[in-house]
Amino acid sequence: MDILAESWETMQISTKGRYALRIMLYLADRYTLECVSAKHIAEEEKLSVKYLEHIMSQLSKNGFVVSEKGAAGGYRLAEAPENFSVGQIVRAMESDFTLVPCLNQQQSPCPQYDTCTTVEVWKLLQETIDELMDNLTLLDLLRMQQEKLDKPSLYLTYLLHQNNRNE
Repeated sequence: MDILAESWETMQISTKGRYALRIMLYLADRYTLECVSAKHIAEEEKLSVKYLEHIMSQLSKNGFVVSEKGAAGGYRLAEAPENFSVGQIVRAMESDFTLVPCLNQQQSPCPQYDTCTTVEVWKLLQETIDELMDNLTLLDLLRMQQEKLDKPSLYLTYLLHQNNRNE
């Protein structure tokens, strides 16, 4: 594999990572409601139940979701949407999320790392992406989704009612 192909692979967020974020956003909107079945989530997100359960297993193992057994069982977020950042979710699903291999010296040692000036560009870009992902929460994504779809979010509506009650 050549260097260009290798660096392209490191820059991409996998299908699993993208679906994990979509699933978390779906569950975030239903945070105050009952659990959602794997079958229902799979239908809504247009993926197989088997693949969804693989993703849910990893999300559960990392403390993002809770699964409940029984007739009313299914999945729900382990905490409120504002407590999960995009960065946390993506990093939990990706084995390596670096722009270029040289930023991960343990996996891809580069003999020119100490003398290469361009590595400073990659570091700055990586820091910018990491900061953006770490500062975006599921609550922020719910607001973006509501604006994009021009459709009220269930969770944002709930928060609005809670705030009105407390006033």
